[in-house]
Amino acid sequence: MRNIVIALPKGKRLLKQAYGVFKKAGYTSTALEREIEGGDWKHLEFPCDDKAATFLLVRIADIPQYVDKNWADLGLSAFDCYREYELSHVTAKYNMRGDNFISDLLPDLKLCQNSRFCVAGLPEGLDFYNKCKENEEKILTVATQHPKITARYFTSKHMCVDIVTVTGSTELMPKHGGVDAIFDIVETGRALTENGLIIYEEAMPIQTKLLVSKAAYKYDENVRILTEALKNAIE
Repeated sequence: MRNIVIALPKGKRLLKQAYGVFKKAGYTSTALEREIEGGDWKHLEFPCDDKAATFLLVRIADIPQYVDKNWADLGLSAFDCYREYELSHVTAKYNMRGDNFISDLLPDLKLCQNSRFCVAGLPEGLDFYNKCKENEEKILTVATQHPKITARYFTSKHMCVDIVTVTGSTELMPKHGGVDAIFDIVETGRALTENGLIIYEEAMPIQTKLLVSKAAYKYDENVRILTEALKNAIE
């Protein structure tokens, strides 16, 4: 029997919850549980106790690529990661990326239910933001780590934006980067407050979804059995 490969986010905050979904479905790994509870976090590969599957610990942003390229059969990823990946890699008719996995077999697993995308900025910039919402000729400069999702969001609102892509410290940009707003993931809002920012608008929640390789789901009965077990476990 072919070993199923499952990619899980290796960050301490999400890993325990993500593994818990599979454990509830009957796919357990004593070795991974030991790592979660007190390991040195240097190991990245853990067999299931029944040897039916192997868990890989992967950066959450890389999980869509692992499943898309069939390096893993399944993975748990967050909306910002898999949607940005999909939007960034559909570049040509014969070079589709993000088209090799299924993301709608299971509903939102609610591992990031306190997180959401928000538009935020300095209090004195709120009036200009509202004017940009009403006037398509005004251009809003927005800093983000998620340019494709940001573009899709503001296009849906018929707003004209100039997107500045950054890789971190987004909260500094309105004060020091000359931008009007940021489009970022907010959980507690503490980072915004500490940098003098307020939320202009809550854009969308962050979902955590199961990604499944289309090829694995089509040709491997055990992947379909695992997926069905997950469905039953979360109901």
